[in-house]
Amino acid sequence: MRQASRLTLMAWLSRAMAAVCLLGLVVGQANAVWYEATGQAVVMNGNKEAAKRAATQDALKQAMLFAGASVQSVAKLTNGLLKNEEMTIRSTGEVEQLELVSETYNGDVVTVSVRADIFPKGEICSAQHDEKHFSTTHFRIRNRAQLTQGNIPNFDKAFTQRLAKAMQDQSDNLSISYVAPHTAKFDSRYTDKNVRTLSDQSNTQFVIIGVIDDLSVTQKEASIFTPWKANTSYRAFAMTVQVYDGINGGLLFTSSYDTNEEWTFDRFEDVDEFSSTFWQSRYGQAIDTSISQLIEDIKEATACQPVTGRVINIANNKISVSLGRDNGISEKDELYLYQAKEVVDNRGRKYLQYTLYPGTFIVDSAFGNSSVVVNATTGITANIQENDFVVKK
Repeated sequence: MRQASRLTLMAWLSRAMAAVCLLGLVVGQANAVWYEATGQAVVMNGNKEAAKRAATQDALKQAMLFAGASVQSVAKLTNGLLKNEEMTIRSTGEVEQLELVSETYNGDVVTVSVRADIFPKGEICSAQHDEKHFSTTHFRIRNRAQLTQGNIPNFDKAFTQRLAKAMQDQSDNLSISYVAPHTAKFDSRYTDKNVRTLSDQSNTQFVIIGVIDDLSVTQKEASIFTPWKANTSYRAFAMTVQVYDGINGGLLFTSSYDTNEEWTFDRFEDVDEFSSTFWQSRYGQAIDTSISQLIEDIKEATACQPVTGRVINIANNKISVSLGRDNGISEKDELYLYQAKEVVDNRGRKYLQYTLYPGTFIVDSAFGNSSVVVNATTGITANIQENDFVVKK
């Protein structure tokens, strides 16, 4: 027998101006819930397709968050749903079924209803709410000749600033705390070394490496049936992003994002890539959508990565480490201290070997980006060395 419960959530988004109403129906299967979400969005500049996508995506996202599911696949699911309106989308992940129920227009407002059968994984880890700090460089432009139209030579800098601000605004515990004032082109042979260097220099655990692959502009000629309309320009935006753990080593996440939107500026107009005029344009908003999806993906990829730092000094049986209040560390917290080294087997394969130091290590005093730790069990530092690792329990 089905039991019904109703919950109404109003989520006003300044950009999409979307309102979401959720209705959850508990069905016979354990942990399975049907969520019907109704989203509304204002049609901006006559772009009904973008408004429909915004309402649909936000409604589905809010439903998944409410259900305790991840939101990594929201954009993919939304795009699939909008392209296949007559079929039910099946996913091997947390969304088993997804249906487009209705779509109506009332003036400049589009209302979209979707229904999703969500099976939240319910994976919870102790590190998911820890403060996580990232460093990066200006995203490299693969073909700088594409910056000519609009005269936007500083787009790499403007984009990276936009990403850093969006991460601060959209996340409670993620931040880009250091942006190197240059663009890096890492040779793949030395990527691990360069990532560790950037992590060490910036005192951040995670490193974002990004390449903007495509900023090309194409022209769509007016139809012979509508000769009074001018040709329309469209501009691509494509990027590839990698996220590394600069302390523990290893690639955590890699993904590509691409979109194509109308370029509403005149062909010979100089555009200020830092201005609100640019970022509030259709093209700027399309980039913002890609940025938002990237942030969600990074959040999921790093959610269960423990906050890790290094031993920076040892004196009088007190150990200074590179984790502090900025990382969510407080007095009396317990930390693990360990040593990591690379070992090679008889076939030449490399492995990381971790050796945990015995004892209970307690934070004696915490500062902004560092702490003093003592061994509460023995009171001595044993064989602990500078550049050994420390992680929050």
